[in-house]
Amino acid sequence: MQNQNESNNKPLLYTIIAILVVIIAVLLYMLNNVSVEKDNTEKAKTAVEETLKGKEEALVKAELLLEQYQKDSLALAGDNLILSEELVSRKKEIAKLVADLKSNKANSQAAVNYLNKQLADLLARLAQVESENEELITKNEVLTNQNDNLNKENTNLSADKAKLKSLASRLQASAVKIETLKKKWLTGKETGTLKANAVEAFRISFSINENNVAEAGDKTLYVKITGPEGVTLANSGQGGTFDIDGKSSKYTYKISAVFENETKPVQPTVWKPTEQLKPGKYTVEIYSEGYKMGSTLLDLK
Repeated sequence: MQNQNESNNKPLLYTIIAILVVIIAVLLYMLNNVSVEKDNTEKAKTAVEETLKGKEEALVKAELLLEQYQKDSLALAGDNLILSEELVSRKKEIAKLVADLKSNKANSQAAVNYLNKQLADLLARLAQVESENEELITKNEVLTNQNDNLNKENTNLSADKAKLKSLASRLQASAVKIETLKKKWLTGKETGTLKANAVEAFRISFSINENNVAEAGDKTLYVKITGPEGVTLANSGQGGTFDIDGKSSKYTYKISAVFENETKPVQPTVWKPTEQLKPGKYTVEIYSEGYKMGSTLLDLK
C-alpha cells in the first residue's frame, strides 16, 4: 500500500520540480535582463554626462571667443555689429540647450546631437568672423596709412601753396637807378660825376611793380650799398642790420613807401657818404621783408 502511494506521488513531485525549474529560469532571465538594462542605463547615463561635460566646455570656449569678437568689433561698424547680435542670439540658444540637458537627461541624446551641430556652426562662424575682422583690421590699417599719407601730402601741399603764395606776394623793383653827384664850386648846383674822389652823394630811384597777390599798405624798404671791397657802406646812426633769408646783414639806410598794388615810382632818395669813396664797382640793392626786390651796378673811376 505504501509503495503504491509513493508511486502515485512521483508524477506530482516531478511536476513541482519542473515548475520550480521554470520559475527559477524565468527569475534568472529577468534578473539578467534587469542587470543588463541597469548596466546599459548606467553606460548611457555616463556617456550622456561625458558628452554634456564636453559640450559645456565647448560652450565656454565659444563664449570666450564670442566675448573676444565683441571686444574686437567695438571699433567696427555696419554688418559686423549686426553679425555680433546674431551670434549672441545663437549663443543663448545653445546655453538653453545645455540647461535643458542638465535638468532632463531622458531624451538627451537627440539634444546633444543638436547641441553638437549648433556648437560646430557657432565655432565655425566665429572663426569666419575672426578672419573677417583680421581682414577688416588689415584694410583699416591700410586705409589709415593711406589717410596719414594723404594728410601729409595735404600738409605738404598746403605748405607748398603757402610758400608759392609767399613767393608770389614778393614785391619787385624795376627801373633801379643810381646817380653819383657833386656840387659845382661856383654855382652850388648838383651835377653827375663818376670820379670816386669827387662823389658827395648818391641819388637812388626805382619803381615798385604791380602785384595783385601782395597786401597793399605801408612797406619798409632797405637800401644796401656795397663798395668795391664787399663792405656795406653806412653812416654812423643811420645804418643798421636786418634779416636776409634768416641771416643778419647790414643795410645803408631804410625808407617807407606806400604800396597800392600797382606799378608806381618811389620818391627818389639821397644818401651822402661821410668818407671819401674808392674807385671800383658799387652795388645798390633794394630789400623788403627779407628778400631782394631789385639791384643795379655803378662803376666809379
